[in-house]
Amino acid sequence: MAERYAITALKAKRAELAGELDELERERIALKSKLVHIDQTLKLMGFNGNPAEIPRKRSYRREFKRGELQRMVFEIINTASVPPTNAEIAAEVIRRNGWDIHDEDLRSSMTGKVKTVRRRRLRRQSLALGTRTE
Repeated sequence: MAERYAITALKAKRAELAGELDELERERIALKSKLVHIDQTLKLMGFNGNPAEIPRKRSYRREFKRGELQRMVFEIINTASVPPTNAEIAAEVIRRNGWDIHDEDLRSSMTGKVKTVRRRRLRRQSLALGTRTE
């Protein structure tokens, strides 16, 4: 009986992922077409090099609005009954945003961001008190 529910859930998840993959494939094809047009335009304009040798540039995607992560981190700290670790705070931030808690890369990245937020706050407090921490 439970196997039937598991199979149904797995089929639904597979269908979802296959749909995402199809969408990404369409996006990849569209981007590839745009690159071909840009390469042709570069040649028309007199570019003599190989367009494929032009260094790639990654786009930066902002996950939080300005100050949003800091507010969330300190809200989590202030409402906790015991001081949480950076990893625990990161897991809560991921949960609140509805992201995949099992994504190790995301958890690692978010833990680093939480650590940075806490370190900056500590540094600001120590500067305000006239002490210095490293």
